[in-house]
Order: sequence, then C-alpha cells, then structure tokens
Amino acid sequence: MAIVFSIILIISTIILLFIEPDLVMQSLITGANDSVTFCIKLFCIYALWLSILNLWREIRFDTFLANKLKFILKKLFPKENDNCYNYLSINLSANMLGMGSAGTPAGIKAVENMRIKKNKIMLVVINSTSIQIIPTTILALRSTLNSKVDIILPSLIATIFSTFIGILLVELLVKDK
Repeated sequence: MAIVFSIILIISTIILLFIEPDLVMQSLITGANDSVTFCIKLFCIYALWLSILNLWREIRFDTFLANKLKFILKKLFPKENDNCYNYLSINLSANMLGMGSAGTPAGIKAVENMRIKKNKIMLVVINSTSIQIIPTTILALRSTLNSKVDIILPSLIATIFSTFIGILLVELLVKDK
C-alpha cells in the first residue's frame, strides 16, 4: 500500500510541477506545518486521556468499572478470568471516550489473558466498531479545521448500530472453540 501512495504522490508532484510549479514548494511547506500543528494537538489530547487512564488504574477505578460492567462483559466474553475483565473494562471505556489508542495496551493485555478464540474475535470486532460516547479524536480533528457542526449524537447512533451488528455477526458466524 505504501508503494501505491508513493506512486500517487510522485505522479501528483510531477503533474503539479508542469501545471503550477510555484505551488509545489508552497504546498509542501504548508502541509508540513499543518501536520506538525495537528500532531501536537493530538499529542496533547492523547496525553490527557492516557493520564486519566493511569489515574483510573491508580485509584482502582478499573476494578470498580469492571465490577459494574461485569454482567455485560460476562455475556460478551464468557468464561474469562477477573484480570481479563479488568483489562477489558479499561479498553472498552477508553473506546467509549473516543480514545481507542489509549486503551490499546489494555486491549492487548486482555487478549493475552483470554482463553477462548471467539472472545478474542469479539474484542477485535467491538474495538473496530467502538461505541463512542465522546469521539475525542474526531472532535480534535474537527476543531483544528474550525468546524462548528455537532457530531456527537450522529456518531453515537452510528457506533451503537455498528457495534450491535458486529456483535450479532460474531454470535452468528463464529463457532466456540
């Protein structure tokens, strides 16, 4: 895939050199500046949420959350241990806050603790569809572009629907092993 994008970039640059040669360097500099600014903003958002997740772990909020979510987690991921449910609660709560990347380490630990293949598939599906109560990454992207349209409700509806369909498909198509 990197080769395809490299070819597209090279061809686009060559075409732009013939059409508007003075825009090539200006576009490269503007693009580099915008990407650095955007990366710094995302870094700040991720730093905030990673700090919150670490704080949750320190005050044992993950255990509290796991106990509250245990009924749902036991239905979605049957026959797993308590340690796995703690990691799952951190991973899923990070996803619900729109910070799937911040919950990835907990998701990896959850998979390492899982014994059932179907549960691993279910976790991948739920993480891929991820119900987002607060889509923080998308809100950050939109704020960098000065967008004013509220997307929280449509995002919530879309992610609930896609997660429901994903769970249903895993239940129908994946056999216990």
